[in-house]
Amino acid sequence: MFLVVATLAMLVLVVFVSAVHGYRSGMAEAERLFDGQLQEQAHLATSVGSERLATLDKVANIAFQHWQLAPGQPARLLAHTDNIPGTALVALEPGFGHANFGGYRWRTYVHFAGRDDVVVVAAARTDIRYRLADNVIIEAIMPVVLWLPLSGLLVWFVVGRGLRPLEQLAEQLHGKQFRELSAVALERCPSELETVVDSVNRLLERLREAFEREKRFVADAAHELRTPIAVLRVQVHNFRERLPEHADELRALEGAVERMQHLVEQILTLHRLSPEQLHGRFVPLDLHGLVQEVVAACYDTIEARRQHVELVGDTDAVERRALVAADRFALETLVRNLLDNAVKYTPEGGNVRVGVSCGPAEVVLEVEDDGPGIPRAARERVFERFHRVGGDAHASGVSGCGLGLAIVRNIAELHGARVEVGDSRFASGARFTVVFRRLGAIGG
Repeated sequence: MFLVVATLAMLVLVVFVSAVHGYRSGMAEAERLFDGQLQEQAHLATSVGSERLATLDKVANIAFQHWQLAPGQPARLLAHTDNIPGTALVALEPGFGHANFGGYRWRTYVHFAGRDDVVVVAAARTDIRYRLADNVIIEAIMPVVLWLPLSGLLVWFVVGRGLRPLEQLAEQLHGKQFRELSAVALERCPSELETVVDSVNRLLERLREAFEREKRFVADAAHELRTPIAVLRVQVHNFRERLPEHADELRALEGAVERMQHLVEQILTLHRLSPEQLHGRFVPLDLHGLVQEVVAACYDTIEARRQHVELVGDTDAVERRALVAADRFALETLVRNLLDNAVKYTPEGGNVRVGVSCGPAEVVLEVEDDGPGIPRAARERVFERFHRVGGDAHASGVSGCGLGLAIVRNIAELHGARVEVGDSRFASGARFTVVFRRLGAIGG
């Protein structure tokens, strides 16, 4: 838009300057032509005798005087036309000049006839000269001015068409997902944009390679850590059997090993949930049925903490099935992480509610608890990797690695869903809401 506006502004400026220059040049040329005509008329008037000059028909825009200059005597008026006074208009010296009479401005020319000391004064009204000149010049300039809007449309069309490949490039880059680093391609890419497209594609390729190296390193490191962690768990168990008097110290060590194993598993989960891993694996899934399975799988843990879990769903979600397009492993991980998070931060004997509801175009998953809740100022940061409210010294005393909710948001973004956190409908606690696009309701 800036280029179009700037080009049109420059076009208008050039046309304006050209019109002004053309007008001034045209007026100067018209003045020269009219002066030549006045000079010729003065020459012709010398052939008209003074006795006949007074009898000439009155012409509104031209006037003549005949003067006689006798040596040693004042100038004597021999004759004049009716539209000019009988006094000297200008000094009787050869050349052009100006005079005012009859309420008009006149251009004058004094011509020495060269016989009988006769001097001819010719005068023409300047307003008529300027009007004629204006009409001629404006008729010449007006087509250029009138064509200016059409020129503007042509500039807008040509520039817009020329910038279309750049707009396509911008649309492709804007439409890319935050993890999509594939090369961009333009149809009929002009040579001026080839360098830009090549530079963008090289940058995307370098970014993709850097991310790939990072993911491979993290995944390989997590895989390699599984074995020593398993050995540590076995050794801690053996030490507890041999040294029962140090059970408390070993229990803390066992907790640290379990936390490390949980961290490794979460890192591997992140690797499995990359866009490249999930590409082409989305299928229609019944979210309500999947939530039922996850709750059933986690029921032993919930029962061990003497917690009460409630699964609720509206009629449409239960009877007609809440279908979403998703990867089963990813969606199951999202539900499990939200449920684990609620169970961990809900005190023993507390309540956890899981709900699935359907709207005309959305399927909503809600997981809420009556735990300590999340301060309003910290709600956005809970989705950051390795971030925990209050750090490792959480007020609840629950250990964690700070990846569970980051994985939840990652899965939601990969499925085009949004995740939010707010206040629980219990007396205290947090409520996590994930809104998916609904595929449609199928009778079940």
